[in-house]
Amino acid sequence: LAFVLAATVAHAGWIETDRAGGCVFFKAETTEANGAQPLRAECDWAVEPAVLHRLLAKVEDHEQYFSGITKCNVLSQAGPKTQSWQLHETPGLSPREVVLDHETIDIEGGKRFTWTKAADQSHNSGAGVEIPLNQGLWEVTAGAEGSSHVVYELRYLAGGRVPGLVVRWFQGSGVQTLVLELKAYAERS
Repeated sequence: LAFVLAATVAHAGWIETDRAGGCVFFKAETTEANGAQPLRAECDWAVEPAVLHRLLAKVEDHEQYFSGITKCNVLSQAGPKTQSWQLHETPGLSPREVVLDHETIDIEGGKRFTWTKAADQSHNSGAGVEIPLNQGLWEVTAGAEGSSHVVYELRYLAGGRVPGLVVRWFQGSGVQTLVLELKAYAERS
């Protein structure tokens, strides 16, 4: 199944970079004009979709599951839409911050959780470099026998000065860490 999945996704403009924790990781075949390298993971986990839906919907708790998010404050919430301020910290780099617009969307067999950098960044604290691009999604749908099929996509630019070595680490091990942190937290829930 993973081989078929990788072959199908690779034809859609993605290159497989690794496999770990029930996931196949990809990067886009091309870098965007702005310098972003879109990233993707497709996973099959023995976790009930409802558990992942609950965790991803609680934006204010994302700092509990994702080690790179050190602070997350909900600024507003209206139905399926939430706005949050986040502080991201990575050892060796200046902190990064961003105001994000989140939305939860019902899709066939599950839910999609999206986020994008908000147009209004006036809630930034000045505690970190403003992140110029942060857009992505989690899709969680029902798999066989109570399992979940999970898709993660990210378009991200850290802003400020970031050594190439750190960028390459984030595009590989960093994204794997983030995705598998959600799995580990969900398995304990």
